[in-house]
Amino acid sequence: MKSAARAGAVFVVLFTCGLVGLGDLLGSFADSDHTFVDHFADGGNRAKEIAGSYLLVLAGASFVWFANALAAVKNDRRTPIIVTASLSAGSMIVAGLASMTVPLSISFADLSDDTPFGEGQAVLPQFGSVALTIGAMLPAAAFVIVVARTPSLLPRWLSLTGYPVAALLLVAITVAPMLLFSIWIAAVSVTLWRQRSPIALGQP
Repeated sequence: MKSAARAGAVFVVLFTCGLVGLGDLLGSFADSDHTFVDHFADGGNRAKEIAGSYLLVLAGASFVWFANALAAVKNDRRTPIIVTASLSAGSMIVAGLASMTVPLSISFADLSDDTPFGEGQAVLPQFGSVALTIGAMLPAAAFVIVVARTPSLLPRWLSLTGYPVAALLLVAITVAPMLLFSIWIAAVSVTLWRQRSPIALGQP
């Protein structure tokens, strides 16, 4: 219980901070190339995107940790919990790496006086947005449903709130549903932390 709660808390912090760091970039999806060129020309913007991307990669890794710790509480549901979380985590990591590539390359070029990205600065960040909002959030929605439907794992009210959260993740074209997902994971972590043992959850 405590291990899953700690892992969930780590994921929530990393994922939320990563979203905050990438907020401007995610909000620029479908904008023109010129918008991205202007955005990445600012060193402060690049530093924020690099930090946010790095945190998102770490969040993906911590999500797998959380899923493994959570699945250990209910051994009969280990595979669906771990598989759905792993699919989501993999896309989070890909999204972080894609979002980091352009600002990191430009920053290194500035340090070495090389020629940085010219055209095409919009492609990788927009791919990162798609990888996060679709590639990561679709399996995240499945993960929420699996966890919500696992018998005796969560209180009824928390299981029920998982369904609308999962539904919103299916159309997560903005940051708001992803922040709601983070809040739900935080609620799961707090609930697990307050449980003294599996018996308290009604397990045999």
